[in-house]
Amino acid sequence: MPTLSAADHEHFIEHGYVVLREVVPADTIEAAVAYLEAGPDDRGIGADVVTACTTDKMLDGIAELFGAPTYTLARRRGGSDMPRPYQPDREWTAPVAHVDDSYPTTMPNGWAVGAFIFLTRVRPRGGAFVVFPGSYRRYRELLNGSCHCIKGAAAIVENSGAGQPFLAEPGDVLLFHHLAGHTGSDNLADPSTRHALLSRWYPEQRIVPGAKPFDHMTTIEKVNSARYLAQRFSLSPPVESAVATSTALEEGLDLGFRLGAYAILHQGGCLHLLAVSCDEPTRLRHWTSDTGLTWSEGEQVLTSDQPITSMHLHQYDLDVMLAVTGSGGLTKLLCSTDMYRWQVVTEIADTSVSTPWFVYANYPSKVAAGRALFEVTSERPDHLRCRWGDEWSQAEAWETASVALCSADQASIDDVTIAAHVGDSTCTLVVDLTQKHEDSSQPWFVQPADVAVADQPLQPLEHDAPTTPSRLRIVNRARNYWLVTYVRAAAIKGAAAYQQRLFWGCIDWSEESPMLRELNTIAALNEARSIVGFV
Repeated sequence: MPTLSAADHEHFIEHGYVVLREVVPADTIEAAVAYLEAGPDDRGIGADVVTACTTDKMLDGIAELFGAPTYTLARRRGGSDMPRPYQPDREWTAPVAHVDDSYPTTMPNGWAVGAFIFLTRVRPRGGAFVVFPGSYRRYRELLNGSCHCIKGAAAIVENSGAGQPFLAEPGDVLLFHHLAGHTGSDNLADPSTRHALLSRWYPEQRIVPGAKPFDHMTTIEKVNSARYLAQRFSLSPPVESAVATSTALEEGLDLGFRLGAYAILHQGGCLHLLAVSCDEPTRLRHWTSDTGLTWSEGEQVLTSDQPITSMHLHQYDLDVMLAVTGSGGLTKLLCSTDMYRWQVVTEIADTSVSTPWFVYANYPSKVAAGRALFEVTSERPDHLRCRWGDEWSQAEAWETASVALCSADQASIDDVTIAAHVGDSTCTLVVDLTQKHEDSSQPWFVQPADVAVADQPLQPLEHDAPTTPSRLRIVNRARNYWLVTYVRAAAIKGAAAYQQRLFWGCIDWSEESPMLRELNTIAALNEARSIVGFV
């Protein structure tokens, strides 16, 4: 008999979580609690008595959410204790929702379903896990408009809804969606420590509902399908790609000039492109688009004293950061909440490339933490430096630093892009390198154990474009997958010379030899958009 009923599947779709009752036998719980109460430092990870709490019934429930044979589950066992000791002197605070991971993505990335295995009874105000029913749907709606916003938006009550403490009995398991708002709470009422094991799960296949008929979708596909959720809960429908023409894919985006430095971000319901012309490099201009194929120009962002040679956009919370670097080596760091009104936060001298990025402590780096700048200086053009601190406004004075990577043969680093490809810890750096005595750059990449100290050698990033890509920018991500734009020289019909234009591409980092693939047809672009959750 199935572990989950039809009502359980519906509850997961409606609310983003489901509860399995009495999944762990009492004697198994007793042994695990005794072990954890003895005070080991590893929070029970790897201990046999703790891994035994991951029962076959619990694994069956997760597998049924995934839906075999479409998605199969590696039936590993284990979890990390999340204890809530008795703290009677603490003041009760209203629960505030959050979502896990540093950079949550629309589609499941590091994990698709989280699990809390409760080993002790939970009394009111006794350290309950607080879940926010239906929050994943509201968060998904926000991500449809701004795919990098959720770390800041999750805590806002209008987005999360009201929290509901789960008063568990020993042996209960709560399974929750990767975008379900949740939080822990303090134990003010129970002299006994509350023990619960946290684990996270992803099927062996990448979750891609795509254009599959709704009645053929598994539960995990339904809760991650923009089309299904729009139809089921009257959410905003996904933006469809333009189908009238593919010229912008085949020949590149024509902005009416030779494209120089640029940056791109999905925010506020559309794509924003900030760019300069090679012929007018001091004027930073602004375009918007629903599909990424046809664009409308708005007001320019700023006029620079120096020709703009590099720019990068980054969003971690609700604020968007923009680093604009000029030919004289001055980087201006600007901030905006809407992509239209910009405020200069600070200025940083002696840089040729500067990329802002938030480093969540102990995950992508054991060295750096907090707000960080990955920079190339004129003094050492073959070194990528990482500096970090607490406030962007103090970035000029940050002194904590590391050498993130060093190119071979003193090749100059002309551009850098950084992001995770799985979860929080597994990140990739892509750089453009220009070798000595050469005029053009080539893309290289490294997947370091620590993004602030990349000891591994750079590898060439292969591509299938007819000319060499440069200035790769990430638009959206999924598990081991980047949807990107980049610039390359394009042969234009009727034109005598090549032009620098913007193209769409993707990288599947799960491939044995990752390759930047150009998306030069509507079908290819739509497939990529479905993988990252735009459709």
